[in-house]
Amino acid sequence: MRLIFTSGSREGQAVALDDGRLTIGRDDDNDLQITDEKVSRHHAEITRENGGSAVLRDLGSRNGTFVDEVRLDEPRVLNGGEELRIGAHEMRVEADERVYAGEQRVPSRERRSRRMLIAGAVAAGLLVLLVLAQLFLPGLAEDRLRSELERYGRVDRVHVEAFPAVTLLWKHADRVEVTMASYRSDPGGQGSLADFLSDTRAARELDARVAFLDADLVTLHDVRLTKDGDALTAKATLTQADLRAALPGFVNVRPVRAAGDGIVVRAGGGAFGQTATARLRIVAKDGRIVVQPDNALLGSFVSINVFKDPRVSVDSLAADLHGDRYVLTARGHLR
Repeated sequence: MRLIFTSGSREGQAVALDDGRLTIGRDDDNDLQITDEKVSRHHAEITRENGGSAVLRDLGSRNGTFVDEVRLDEPRVLNGGEELRIGAHEMRVEADERVYAGEQRVPSRERRSRRMLIAGAVAAGLLVLLVLAQLFLPGLAEDRLRSELERYGRVDRVHVEAFPAVTLLWKHADRVEVTMASYRSDPGGQGSLADFLSDTRAARELDARVAFLDADLVTLHDVRLTKDGDALTAKATLTQADLRAALPGFVNVRPVRAAGDGIVVRAGGGAFGQTATARLRIVAKDGRIVVQPDNALLGSFVSINVFKDPRVSVDSLAADLHGDRYVLTARGHLR
């Protein structure tokens, strides 16, 4: 059942009569608002009784409610076909289920309240889930990362921050902090380090510290790796003893220079009664860390990769020499 406006600016508009109570009046708290000075603030109401019939009541309006041009003085059951007049607005009661152009469905106050309760319950449920996620997901992410890192060495501390924590389901963290006593790469050296960076690339900030790092080709001390977005900065200490241990036993290395463009060393060795010396540079080149002759012509053709991975680009390598120790600073980015 519905009301069809048959006059005025709303002519042709249909209002469905849902189950419950439909209030009519000038104030905006009515289910059906009619802005007409001849309409009272709370003019009339239509209720659906238990039997399903629609009952129209006047709410003591000043100008009255008319059914078929007769002023209503008691509740009237609407069966369809009645002509109503409220103020200057005329309406017809339709009992069929035809769809009218411009139909406006006005839910009853009870139905609106029910919808608000459902929406409130859904919002409360989502809030509870977000709170639980904030409490438990960071700890789960820390346990997972700790378990992965323990394959490579002793883990002292793992801390993960994320808000909202549900972003951790997609490995998005605000900050990840890792402290390890030691880290030993897989055979081949650098792959597991790049794997770690790739796994944590969705973290906005990373601060990883390793006291002793065995990267297969070379051993480093007091390593600190930080990441801000895709930008990487790594600092570490390399001793002369570790550098000699990384080379064949017959090769002797002496430092020549350490500066903002890498390290220069003099390498000498002998075999079969013959000796030779050469100056070598350890530098960043084309996203790699390489060892090459300290000669512009030969260096462009001969180089040995110390670090190379398609996921990480090394942009620069700087060094300071302190006694028998090199303090290295490498900067790069994730590809």
